[in-house]
Amino acid sequence: MNMAKKDTYLALLRRGVDETTAMTLADSGLKIGDLKKLDKDQLVQNYGLKAEIARSVLEVIQSGTTQSGKERYLSNVLSSEVKKPMDKIEEQRFKRQQKDILLELQEQQERLKLAKVEQFRSQKVVMNRLGKTIELIVKLENNFDDESKEEQRSKIRDQLETRGLEAARDHELLELEGTPQDIVDFRRKIVPSLCFHSCPECGEEMDPRSNVNVETMDNFGFMCWDCGASFTSPMADVVESRMDVKKDWIKIDASKKPRSKVIRPPKAVENASVQDLIAADLAATGASADTIAAAVEESNLNSGLMSINEWIDQTLAVKGYIQAQEDREDFIIATGAGATKFNKWMKKAGLAFNKQTGRWTRWEDR
Repeated sequence: MNMAKKDTYLALLRRGVDETTAMTLADSGLKIGDLKKLDKDQLVQNYGLKAEIARSVLEVIQSGTTQSGKERYLSNVLSSEVKKPMDKIEEQRFKRQQKDILLELQEQQERLKLAKVEQFRSQKVVMNRLGKTIELIVKLENNFDDESKEEQRSKIRDQLETRGLEAARDHELLELEGTPQDIVDFRRKIVPSLCFHSCPECGEEMDPRSNVNVETMDNFGFMCWDCGASFTSPMADVVESRMDVKKDWIKIDASKKPRSKVIRPPKAVENASVQDLIAADLAATGASADTIAAAVEESNLNSGLMSINEWIDQTLAVKGYIQAQEDREDFIIATGAGATKFNKWMKKAGLAFNKQTGRWTRWEDR
């Protein structure tokens, strides 16, 4: 090391610069006077120093040689830049913005709650209506099979057709899988075979809810009230037989891990700022509320059905009359009303019926 480099090295050490940084600057051929002319960006880009170290080097060189130079150098390197205190006006502005965000968040959460309630209410109304329609279809099919008169069978066939249209409409609104006939078959054929038991003595079918044998409550026994025979269900017999043959075939190991993977809940994020939490929650609930509200408004569950008076006015404006054979199907699909109440709604609207033509018209148009 020549004398110029050694002088620069010792001068930097006297000012508190660490040995590695002092050796790097001395080997590059810089002098103290040259360092005073440089800025922080030149030291970082040309000599490979870190930003904090370059800033501290320039500060200790400008202040000169002092006894506490090393302590000041280390404090400058290890400490970050001091942030300016927030102004009173900026603080008030921030608090006002925070209050507005909280109010907007509360409003979005309320809209989300109302949208979910409206969506559930609409689906529940359609589901209840579909359930009643299915029950009527099952009842009509049973009467159709037992009916011997052809006139009655023809009427039941027409009612089945209109009820089928109602079930298909509600089935499509709810976006269910399968077909409406699958639901009818399940209700008419499969459910009775699963829920009802037949007496082994007389063959009488019975509801298990009202034919429980109170004397044998521990083995799922039943009592036939027609012939007085007592019996048990086949499923209960199978379970009892397997339990008697091998009593210890079911074992519970408390130390065994569950089959499915148990996912641990995420840890709570600490030291999160209030505005970050508010912004994240607002972004999540705001988008969901807008989406659900728009979906409910555009849904066919409540906005796709036309009012009965509106349908009557529209049909009369187009045709001048209403006839059950021609307009019953359109009336059911457009308004959601039942097929058997067609004539009642026509009378309620103040229309007059012509028995010769079978048409409904207004009194002034007759």
